[in-house]
Amino acid sequence: MGLWGVTTAATDKPKFLPDDSNAVGAGGAKEHAIAVKGGWGLAPGQAFSGNDNLDAAPEVLICVKNLAEAMGSASVIGIDWTEAELADTGTFDITVTFDEAVDITSAARTANQTITNKAYILLSRLGQTDMVEDSTMACQYFSGSGSNQITFRGVAQTNAAAGYLAFNGQGVGDAGVVTGINFNGSATMTEEDGSSALGIRLEPATTGGAANTKGDSLILNASAGKSATVNGALATATTALVLDGNVGTIAVGDVVTVKDTSTLAIADTDGGTGISTDNTLTVAATNGSTSVTLSEAITVADDVDLLFSTNGGDELIADALAFGVAGPAFATRSDIMTITKVGEDGSVAIALESGTTHIDGTPITEGSRIVQESGNAASNNSDGRNEEEAGGGTIGNSGDPIVVEESISDAATYTQTGSSSGSALVLQGMTIAAA
Repeated sequence: MGLWGVTTAATDKPKFLPDDSNAVGAGGAKEHAIAVKGGWGLAPGQAFSGNDNLDAAPEVLICVKNLAEAMGSASVIGIDWTEAELADTGTFDITVTFDEAVDITSAARTANQTITNKAYILLSRLGQTDMVEDSTMACQYFSGSGSNQITFRGVAQTNAAAGYLAFNGQGVGDAGVVTGINFNGSATMTEEDGSSALGIRLEPATTGGAANTKGDSLILNASAGKSATVNGALATATTALVLDGNVGTIAVGDVVTVKDTSTLAIADTDGGTGISTDNTLTVAATNGSTSVTLSEAITVADDVDLLFSTNGGDELIADALAFGVAGPAFATRSDIMTITKVGEDGSVAIALESGTTHIDGTPITEGSRIVQESGNAASNNSDGRNEEEAGGGTIGNSGDPIVVEESISDAATYTQTGSSSGSALVLQGMTIAAA
């Protein structure tokens, strides 16, 4: 098994980093490992790093060419908040962790429900008796732009009765609100390469790339443009392109695409043909009406019809980012509601102390858990039925562990039933005091 990978799967992060952010040491934890152009890097501005500058260059831990690009859009890897009783009009922070640094454009946070031109997470305040929404709390962008951990802050709206907090849209509240980060008006989120983290992408391998490679951004056609034909093939990648049959005046900044997309005749230096349609190729300089310098080196056949667009290349942008958690590249994502918060365990079981022995005196494998009794009386564990061997022990018992109840587990949410009626998924460890 490799020590790292190149997908959004949590298991592909450098394995020498600890899982738990509470014991990061000097090297950080997996939640601080982000995808950068040079490979797996350590997010800057962390307390343990000795550098609180979020604008500092990330420390590259493992060199992987174009890792951030290969992983596609930024993905959520965890979410966190401090478990406590919130005062009736108390302030609540929720932090979302991504697998790469992101930049947030948002109007300044306000201590009210106004969301105009803001990035926000909408929460519902549910009554403890009937689990019906009494009010909402718009947690607006607060801090973290330029890093991989973005904090949202909201103020609970007053109510006479005590309550719980739930994600609005998760079976409660407004049907039109995504359970995730919503972007109103001019609010947006971009990745460090300048592309939108909200851009809608094509399915992988639809642009000539290999299977399981990222899909290109879905972009808008230009409403104004020019055309020309390649005059002489570029057999080796170069930026100098000679043209003929020009229609219109080609200008610096024009986006270059193939007119007949069935040919996919442009290839980049890596042989990828997505450049024919993804609007990343532009005119860097014009050398008269029949020759241009391109923004990057290409290979192209003779007599290929090209389009030069003055206003092409705008991405189709989503207005919300759902809490789908990063998994293997392009596989089905997990709902953040069903998995753990940042740095927590997948399940909370009762572990046996190191040095514990079986009834017969043989040592129990370190990391073993107490598991549900499987036939003999619980007092009789001579055959290891009530203990799970960790790491492929000699007994090999793999029974279901005895775990803590749902409401005090490490999951982000759990199902809470009202004292009189109703139920809903509520935030782990959170209640709101009555007015």
